[in-house]
Amino acid sequence: MSAHTVFRKFARRGVGGVIAAGLTLGMAGMVAPAFAATTSSSAHMGMAMATSHVGTTPGWYDGHTVKFTYTKNFTCKRPPASKASSGCEAGVDYEGTPAPTFDPLYVIVPLGFQPPKATLACPIAGHCIDHPSTIDLSGVFGSSKYDNVKLPAHSHIITTLNNRKPEWWNVVVIGVTNRSSWNEIVAAKSYAKVSALRREGDKAVTGNITTNLFLYFKAS
Repeated sequence: MSAHTVFRKFARRGVGGVIAAGLTLGMAGMVAPAFAATTSSSAHMGMAMATSHVGTTPGWYDGHTVKFTYTKNFTCKRPPASKASSGCEAGVDYEGTPAPTFDPLYVIVPLGFQPPKATLACPIAGHCIDHPSTIDLSGVFGSSKYDNVKLPAHSHIITTLNNRKPEWWNVVVIGVTNRSSWNEIVAAKSYAKVSALRREGDKAVTGNITTNLFLYFKAS
């Protein structure tokens, strides 16, 4: 059975662990170069260790492109027991948070095709302002081969501006497996479109995949 077939099989079942397994299997089979394994000399102990930088990326909110301004580095608290150099892990829920209140950040990942660079908020795998460069996917692959791979290229969707005040945002991953569905989301620039595509039975849009990754920024 091909990786793409496995991904679609899992994606039809719903959200949670099986979706995470399907998503990452699909990634491995279709966009492997974006998930090249990296080498780390020491394990990350649960908090972002690199120096924070001030910078921006675009994001989508309610049909508009907005600006995210980052002033702190990411954090990925343990547990779960990530083996990535970043301490971050997908397919598992967070057990510790950097603040008592936060909002979701939906990270939209293209799978099996290369979208126009202009539609990606972070177009280079493993490189984005105050994001982790790596993530642990071993829990969903069932292999240590994937415990330290590059964070994929992606775009961002939010459902609130938080009164244009900076806060922590928990990353929730959504995979998109064809250009047509990707284009619809790009045109709509909203989570409402993601939800609508799911209601319409669009199998190219996965369920929500949890992570222990939090980013800090202001949306305006």
